[in-house]
Amino acid sequence: MDSTAGIRLLRAQLRARRRELALGGMATVVQQAGMLALPWGIQRALDRGITPRSVHGTLVWAGLTALVAVVFMLGAAGGQWWSGRAANRVAHTLRAALVQRVSAFDRPALARYGHGDLATRVTRDVDLVRLWVQSLAIWVRIVVTVLVVLPAFALLSWPLLVVGVVTIPLVALANAYFPSRFDAANEKLSGAFAARADAVDDLLSASAAVRGIGGESALVRRHHDRSAVLTTHTMAAARVSASWTAIPPAVPRLSIAAGLAVGGLAALRGDLTIGGLVAFTSWMTTLTLAVTVAVDLLSQRGQARVAAGRIAEVLDTSVEDDDPADAETPPPRGSLRATAATAHRDGRRVLGPVDLRVEPGEFVAVTGPTGSGKSTLAHLLCRLEDPATGAVGLGGVDLRRVSRLELSRRIGLVPQRPLILAGTVADNLRVGREIELGKLRAACEVAAVDDFVMSLPDGYDTELGERGASVSGGQGQRLALARGLVGRPDVLILDDVTAAVDAATEATILRRLRAWSPESALVVISHRPSVLAAADRVLRLTADGTPAPSDGTPRPGPARESVPAGEQGDDETVGVGGGNG
Repeated sequence: MDSTAGIRLLRAQLRARRRELALGGMATVVQQAGMLALPWGIQRALDRGITPRSVHGTLVWAGLTALVAVVFMLGAAGGQWWSGRAANRVAHTLRAALVQRVSAFDRPALARYGHGDLATRVTRDVDLVRLWVQSLAIWVRIVVTVLVVLPAFALLSWPLLVVGVVTIPLVALANAYFPSRFDAANEKLSGAFAARADAVDDLLSASAAVRGIGGESALVRRHHDRSAVLTTHTMAAARVSASWTAIPPAVPRLSIAAGLAVGGLAALRGDLTIGGLVAFTSWMTTLTLAVTVAVDLLSQRGQARVAAGRIAEVLDTSVEDDDPADAETPPPRGSLRATAATAHRDGRRVLGPVDLRVEPGEFVAVTGPTGSGKSTLAHLLCRLEDPATGAVGLGGVDLRRVSRLELSRRIGLVPQRPLILAGTVADNLRVGREIELGKLRAACEVAAVDDFVMSLPDGYDTELGERGASVSGGQGQRLALARGLVGRPDVLILDDVTAAVDAATEATILRRLRAWSPESALVVISHRPSVLAAADRVLRLTADGTPAPSDGTPRPGPARESVPAGEQGDDETVGVGGGNG
C-alpha cells in the first residue's frame, strides 16, 4: 500500500473543504483566546478586587470574565459547526467515491478485495479520516495555546517561562519515539480487521449453504483464528498507544509541580502576586491538556494516513472496462451479436470462440454441461466482463464503446443466484428507479410471483429481511426476473432463472415472457427441455466451452439448432461458430 497516495488524498480533501476549515479555524482562535483570557480575568479580579477588598474592582472583573466566557461559547459553537461540517462532507465524498468505484469493478478488480475488507474501508477507514479532519480545529487551539501561554509566563516571571519552554522539547522528544511504531502496528491492525470482517461475512452468508456437508465448523474455526490474530495486533497497538499516551503527558505535569515551587518562592519574595500564581497554574494546566491532546491527535494522524492509503488503493484500482471518454449509443432495438468471442481464466480458455446473433423479438436458449461457459457467455453478452478475444456488440456498436449506464438500460441480466436486498418488495423491484406500482405488478404477473407478493402481510410494502431471508429460492428467482422485466430492456438475459420452479409455473412464465415485450431479444440459459423446446434457436456448448457442431437434422417444435455462421446467409438471425480458429 502506497502511503504517499493516502497523503495526496488527504491533501485533496482539505483543499476541497478549505472554506469550511478556514471558518472553523477562525472561530476556534476566538474560542481559545477566550479560554486563555479567563485566567487573566481571574488574576485581575484577585489582585485588583479581592485582595485589596474592592467591591467595585471585584464586580468589574467578574463581569469582564463573564463576557469572556460568552465569547468563548460563541467561538466554540462556530468552531464545532464548521469543522464538523467539513469533516462530514469529506466523509460523504469519500464514501460516495468508494461506492461508485466499487460498483464499476470488473472481476479482476473485485478479486483483489474481500467483501468485508471493502466494507471496512467504506465504514471504519472513512470514519478515521473524518475524525482526523475534525481534529484539525483542535490543532489550532493547541497552537494558540502555545503562542499565548509562553509570553504570558514571561510577563509573570522569567523562571516560569523557563519551566514552560523546557516542557515543550521534552514532550517533543518523548513523542519522537512512538509515531513510526504506532503506524506500523495500526497498519497490521487494519489488515486484521479486514480479514476478520471477511470471515464474519462468510460465516453469516455461507454457513447455511455448507451446513449439510459439515463445513460450518471450518468457517467457525477460520473466524476464531482471524479473531485471535486481530486480538494480537490490537494488544500490540494498545501497548504502543498506552506508552505513547502516558509518558509524554507526564512531562508537563511534572512541570506544573516545578512551576508551583518556583512561583511559590517568587510569591513569598513579593516578585509574583497570588493572582499571578493562580493564573500560572491555570495556564500550565491548559498547556498540559494541550500537549496531552496533541499526543492523542498524533496517533489519529497515523491512523488517518493508513486509512486514507487504504481508501486511495481502492479508488486507484485499475479497471479494464471503464466507460469510454467518447461513448456511443446503439440504435434502438438493434441485434445482439458476439463475434468470435472467447473468455479466459488464469490463462486458460473457458469459452469460445462463439459467434452469436440474436435479433429483436427472438428467443435463443443456451445449454450445455456444467462448466461449459454458459454463465460466462451471459456475462460477455451484457459486459459484466470483456471477451479475451473477439467482440460483443449491440446494433453494430461494440459494447466496450457504450457507457455502463446505457448498457444497464438496454441489456438486462437476471443471474442464476440473484441477490435479494434488505428492504420491501417494491424496493427490490425498483432498485432506486422511479417506477409506479402498476408497472411493478405487471412485471410480477409475467414472472408468476404477483399472487405470492399479494399474499404477504403488507403486499409490495412487505419487508423481505436481509438478503431476502423470508423468501424461498424460487420466489427470489421470480422476484429477480420481475426486477429485470420492469425496465423493458432491449435484450433480457436469463441465467437458469426457472431452475427452482415447477413445470407448470415455468410454462406460464415462458408464455408470458414472449408476450411481455415482443420486440425484446431473449437469451435464456437452461438445462430444462421445456425451455429448449420453447426457444426459436438453441445454442449447445460442449464441455470445453466451444459450440457443438450442428448436424442439420430438423427438430420438432419451434426450436431449432443454430448453424455455423459461415453456412448462413447475411439475413440469418443466429450464428454459432465452432472450432478454435
